[in-house]
Amino acid sequence: MREAEEFWDELLAQIEAGEIIPVVGPELLTVLVEGRETPLYQVLAERLLAKYGLVASTGAPESEPAAGATTVSLRPHHELNDAVCALVAQRGRRVQDLYRPINDLLKALLEAPAESSLQALRTLASVSGFRLFVTTTPDDLLARAIDAERHSGMAKTDHIVFAPKLASGTLSDVPEKPSSAYTAVCYLFGKASPSPFVFAIHDEDTLEFIHTLQINGGEAMKRLFSELRQQNLLLIGCNFADWLSRFFIRVSNTQRLADNRSKREFLIEQSSESSGSLTLFLERFSPDTWVFPGAAREFVAELSRRWQERHPRAVPRTDEVTEAAPPRARVEETFFISYSRTDLAAARQIFAGLQTIGADVAWFDKSDLKPGDDWEQKIRNAINGCYLFLPLVSANTETREEGFFREEWTLASERSRRIQGRKFIVPIVVDRNYDGDAGLFRLVPTSFLGTHFGHAPDGSLSDDLRNEITRLIRERRSQRPA
Repeated sequence: MREAEEFWDELLAQIEAGEIIPVVGPELLTVLVEGRETPLYQVLAERLLAKYGLVASTGAPESEPAAGATTVSLRPHHELNDAVCALVAQRGRRVQDLYRPINDLLKALLEAPAESSLQALRTLASVSGFRLFVTTTPDDLLARAIDAERHSGMAKTDHIVFAPKLASGTLSDVPEKPSSAYTAVCYLFGKASPSPFVFAIHDEDTLEFIHTLQINGGEAMKRLFSELRQQNLLLIGCNFADWLSRFFIRVSNTQRLADNRSKREFLIEQSSESSGSLTLFLERFSPDTWVFPGAAREFVAELSRRWQERHPRAVPRTDEVTEAAPPRARVEETFFISYSRTDLAAARQIFAGLQTIGADVAWFDKSDLKPGDDWEQKIRNAINGCYLFLPLVSANTETREEGFFREEWTLASERSRRIQGRKFIVPIVVDRNYDGDAGLFRLVPTSFLGTHFGHAPDGSLSDDLRNEITRLIRERRSQRPA
């Protein structure tokens, strides 16, 4: 065990050199339940069990069920695995039938997370020496926190998803020459989806992901896994099982652990009965793995404090502070959502859905503009500068013959005539009962009718639309100069 100051000096020096990748686990993730911050995956496991008539027991007095209830004991940091195992043990229950319910429950939990749910992750993101992050959970909270902390809430963080079952055409990689402002999150155990086996929900899933990573991960995402095997790793709140910690550290190295390695791991772990044997193993056979005992949230707070001491943020003088203006669209990089005010709820849902897949969205909610702003000119500039125009079409728009959204549609139609060789306008129907017949919409520009209409019932992106938007994002990024 190293002295604390030796640990901090070495870690901070490696971060300053740009040679550390943080690997973030579930210990930093919480949601607000009845006014109390609760581990996200504990709540998810409890709700999953409740959906199928079972009751969770976490050992806490308030979680103890009534006498006679069918209970499932959930271990700290392994709650989802334990819940899935209990459900699969029920006669007739198939594991592949649980991915969609888990995805739906997780999506509902994270629809509007409290600011406190992102605080620890935002604190980590405030350490500006990090560019590439790894998450071991299938949620997108880490990417949201990075965007909030680094990109003024704009969805600019790249999402790089690894999974054994993903089609090769859907895999992405870090750019060969990323910009200085580039940030990315690698989903090491997949990202939540209704499809089975594309994100890990139990230990056997995790084993399969690590096995696939070992045998062909480097071929699927060469630059990403080259980074993981060359850079030092900072594992925060992962709480892997003993066997997985050993296996993960070995897979992320090109050399045997007992060799005299130049690469190093920094493992932040709370003391527990199971951690003793791991610590002993690492001390004996992996001297380049440094273990720092402590809670993940406390560690992240201390890391941020020490980093800010070394790299204080510039604070403007009082007489230089001005009120922030709404974010401006970055030319040729944003998606513009055009909607009738009667479809505002669906528009917000689409905006959130686009953020989860890494779209950089120009969001012009006119209620956010300040008095005196020339909002019409701002919107015209954004339409003339955006990469993709997304008009929301519905029964509501059919009943409104006038509205500024119609001016937006006209401006987009005029610009589309000047664009050749790529898609610019993608109409999206937000009515739940849409049957695919775009001819039902009479009050849309003729330029819309020559395109395929996407479907997002009540603002929830369909799988086809999500896949198309993802393809267009990658198409645009491949066109940008390095």
